[in-house]
Amino acid sequence: MGGLLASFAIQTAMVYADDTAATRFEVLSQDALQGRQIWHEYNCQTCHQIHGFGGFLGPDLTNYGLRMTDDRLHQILTEGSLQMPAFHFDEDQIYFVGCFLDELSDMGQGVPRSVLPLDLGRVMGAVDARLAETSPDAAVQRGATAFKTNCISCHVPLQATPLGLQTAPDLTTAMARIGSDGVRDTIQNGRADRGMAAWGHLGEQSVADLTSFVKWMNEDRAGISTAAGGAGEAQPIPWWEYR
Repeated sequence: MGGLLASFAIQTAMVYADDTAATRFEVLSQDALQGRQIWHEYNCQTCHQIHGFGGFLGPDLTNYGLRMTDDRLHQILTEGSLQMPAFHFDEDQIYFVGCFLDELSDMGQGVPRSVLPLDLGRVMGAVDARLAETSPDAAVQRGATAFKTNCISCHVPLQATPLGLQTAPDLTTAMARIGSDGVRDTIQNGRADRGMAAWGHLGEQSVADLTSFVKWMNEDRAGISTAAGGAGEAQPIPWWEYR
C-alpha cells in the first residue's frame, strides 16, 4: 500500500510539473480559434476525436488537415457525406474550420504509426506525374478524377491511413490482397465492419473507373513511390503503442 501511495504521489507531481503544452506547442491563430469555436458550437466532438478524445462515429481529425483538400472540405461542410449530415456552412465558416484543422495538424500526431506520414500533395503530385508519363486509358483517367473527388479524404496512396478506430488501407496494394473483384465489390457495397461507405450511388461507370484506377496504382506502385520520394520514412514506435 505504501508503494502504491508513493507511486501515486510521484505521478501526480510529474503531471503538475509537466510544461509540455507551454514549451512545445504553438498558440492557435485568431482564425483557427474561430474554427475551434465553430467545432464546439456544432458539437463536432460528438462524432470526431482530437488526439483520440471524442466520439467514434467519425475519424480522428487531429491530422486531417494533412490530407484534406480545399474542395473536399467545402463539399463535406456544405453537402455532407453518407455518414455525415450537411451543415450548409458559408464560406467564412469553411475557412475558419479549415484554419483550425490545418493548425491542429502541426500540434502533434493523433494516431501513432510506424512510418512518418506522407504528404498528400506530394503523393498525388507523383500520381499525376505517373499518369502523364504512362498515359493509361480513359477509364483510369476518369477513375483518378473520381478518386480525388471522393476518396482522398480517407485514403492516401502508398500508406495505410489511421482514422481513429479504423484504418483506410493502402490502395496501391489492394489487388494483391483482395483482387479486382474484391476492390469493385468494396467500392460498390462498402465494408461496414471497416468503416468503409458504399459508393455504388456514383453509378456503374464510376465504380468501374475507380476499380481501373486502383488496378493501375497497384501495377505502377514502384513508379509512384519513386516519383514521391519513397513510401514513408520509418520511425520508432512509441513505447505506449501496443504492437
